Amino acid sequence: MVSSNQGSASSNPHGSCACRVAGGRWYSVCHAEGPSLNEGLTIKPATTAEATAISSVLAANRDDRGLFQESPGAVARTIEDFFVAADCSGRVVGCAGLHRDSSKLAEIYAVAVTPQCQGQGVGGQLMQACSQAARSRGIQHLWLATVKPEYFKRYGFQVISRLELPVATLLRKLRQTFQQPAERWLPALLGKHTFMRSALNANSDDQKGSR
Repeated sequence: MVSSNQGSASSNPHGSCACRVAGGRWYSVCHAEGPSLNEGLTIKPATTAEATAISSVLAANRDDRGLFQESPGAVARTIEDFFVAADCSGRVVGCAGLHRDSSKLAEIYAVAVTPQCQGQGVGGQLMQACSQAARSRGIQHLWLATVKPEYFKRYGFQVISRLELPVATLLRKLRQTFQQPAERWLPALLGKHTFMRSALNANSDDQKGSR
């Protein structure tokens, strides 16, 4: 990946992607082929005005027991974490969060795509945005908790014990767990989530996938 002050182009099985800089902020324009995204897709840092749309994308995937739900207010309070995928009309069709836990460690979370736009590379582009932003900020390792480890292995994530994470990080995640509906507590607390970590290499090529 390149830093946030540079641009690059990468291949995409669903179209082409170009990384650019606008007002000092990194984003990508992806021209994706498919019934829902045939006019193009934009991946960019989220704005407060998009908090409700991000919450709606998460709600559209509420059947995914590993995906934490967040209200518009909760999203707005951490809006600087989020990237969004928007179609040619500006409609938000995907989101992902990048939360910095320390100077060298960050979590990727809330990776979600509206059901009608899944399978077209949107999730992969959101993962790419998070990884590139992390590299530009000097992050050395990314981690996540998921019930879909096979999906994230394609991005270089490997299974770890949750005990390998800093105590402060685990406590933050525990507090988030108890902010979820009660039926999500037990799966999160009793090991249904797989913890994974990836070491960032500033010179490595992006790993690609689709969602």
